[in-house]
Amino acid sequence: MLKIDTELDEKLKKLVGENDFETVKNLPREGKETILKSSGAISTANIMNQCFWIGDRKHNTLYINKAYRDITGYTLEEFIKNRCKCDFPFTEESKQTISKHHVLRTQGISSQYEADILSKDGKLIPVLVHGAPTEEGGTVGIFSNLLAMEKLNRQDRQLLEILGYKEFKIIKKTIKPEDQEMIIKISPAIHLANAWNQAFWLGDSKHRTIYANPIYQKTTGYSLEECIGQQSDFCFDEESKRRIAENHKLRKRGISSHYEGTYLTKKGNKVPVLIIGAPTETGGTHGIHINLTESKKMAANKQIAEQIIRYSSEAIVILDKDRKIELWNSGAEKIFGYREEEVLDKTISLLIPKELEEENDKLREEVEQKTFLKNFETKRLSKNGELIDVSLSVTRVTDEDNNIIGYLLIYADITQKKKTNTELQKRFEAIQDAYKELGLQKRQADYIYEIIDMAVSKSNMESLGRLIVSASCMITKADGAVLRLFDKEKNLLKMLSCLGVSSKWLDKNKLQFANSLAEMAFANKRPIIIHDIDSSPKHRSQSLLKAHKFKTLILIPLFTEENLIGSLSLYATDPAKFRLIETDFLERFGKQCSLAIYVKKV
Repeated sequence: MLKIDTELDEKLKKLVGENDFETVKNLPREGKETILKSSGAISTANIMNQCFWIGDRKHNTLYINKAYRDITGYTLEEFIKNRCKCDFPFTEESKQTISKHHVLRTQGISSQYEADILSKDGKLIPVLVHGAPTEEGGTVGIFSNLLAMEKLNRQDRQLLEILGYKEFKIIKKTIKPEDQEMIIKISPAIHLANAWNQAFWLGDSKHRTIYANPIYQKTTGYSLEECIGQQSDFCFDEESKRRIAENHKLRKRGISSHYEGTYLTKKGNKVPVLIIGAPTETGGTHGIHINLTESKKMAANKQIAEQIIRYSSEAIVILDKDRKIELWNSGAEKIFGYREEEVLDKTISLLIPKELEEENDKLREEVEQKTFLKNFETKRLSKNGELIDVSLSVTRVTDEDNNIIGYLLIYADITQKKKTNTELQKRFEAIQDAYKELGLQKRQADYIYEIIDMAVSKSNMESLGRLIVSASCMITKADGAVLRLFDKEKNLLKMLSCLGVSSKWLDKNKLQFANSLAEMAFANKRPIIIHDIDSSPKHRSQSLLKAHKFKTLILIPLFTEENLIGSLSLYATDPAKFRLIETDFLERFGKQCSLAIYVKKV
């Protein structure tokens, strides 16, 4: 047995060389035999300067040749010692492809497919994989470097980096060089759309499709080959086609715009989108299409809420800012006897008895001060002049700028239904929360759109900084905000923009990053919330905090992957302002700001 093992090792050493043998000599006997049985494939791969890989039935690496090591940047020892799987140096998408082809190996079937290797130094190398099963149930593969098979100029390499090899081949085959150059020029917008997981479309001066990203293809059901050359509106419904044509006129004048449209997918489904379109240098158009499916669901939920209000058994009345009746539901008709057409555009005073006018004036003052009134027991007049005992709840409704736009009133007839007060209160609070949530969602969506639009526009970094601090203060109700960018070379945080702070804050234009709160937040990749900031030793501007009476700080780290971009500091004089803000929202907002600044830098 010892003699047989010695002969086996000698053959293996002769095949792979002494250096490689030192790495594979401790493999199980079965693994060594598998390598030897593939000696012909190894020799062929070496002669043709192709990559070679072989693995056992569990897909653990048994051997890789020099060409494979050169292309991946990993050594044979790294593969063997770490028991690396066959898909170790491949992209996530390629790993899924490899997994599907492993099924064929178990059936004894060879196959060929394209995949992307992610090398140790971060380079993406497309390869053509020729895979076949071994007698022992493993796999042997020869990989052809597709880059080496083509001579790529500088523009082609840029295209390859933006699109990936699969789309690169399609683009090179189907569109003109000047259109290929346009893809490179608007690549920041493509990266932004991909980062946001939104669809992207690019067209020439005649509105013919030059490029559509994978998300566009997945959403519409049309492949890139099917999209190229098609008119910009080819997968939209008729109403959307009309809107698209109107907005194309703006592109000729160099004007960007945004509007809603509806995809008509290959399967016939409808997908609502927000189209953010802008002109290109060559007279064409590029656009980011934001999927509004979830937003439309919210709108539908709002409509359902309105129907619930209208047909609720409780009396629900909506007034405009002048206290004129805008909505009078069936419950109000039942309690007070008026039909809706009898009371619309009339003031709510028609229900108030003269002897209670002074009381009502005090109630109005209380609502203006507190913004709401709950379960106040009083009397109101019905159409036939009868006094009815009611429980009244009122809430003042405001827009995103805190301007009064109306009032929501709920009446309960407590003459006969006193036992329903608890349920009524729950419903009132649910309606109130729904209105507030809808307002918050709209404000957040508006600011996100503005930040995206400015990131891809011709505005400068200072303008983007002012928008970010303004948006953060409006969304979080912060009293002050400071946006700083990271200077990696000097390890400093430099102020880009601020809001709600005095000119003295500008004296702190540059801060050391080391041992700062920003360093702590970046290390944790999460926002830091400090409620007693004036007692925190790490904040280096205690005198400024006291001068502004700031009590609470939210510090949001701005970064992409492992690269620090900067920090966004939000201050409040009242700690209660920040208590309802969710950390998840702060993280999402920080990522949005990080991406916008990154795109603007690029």
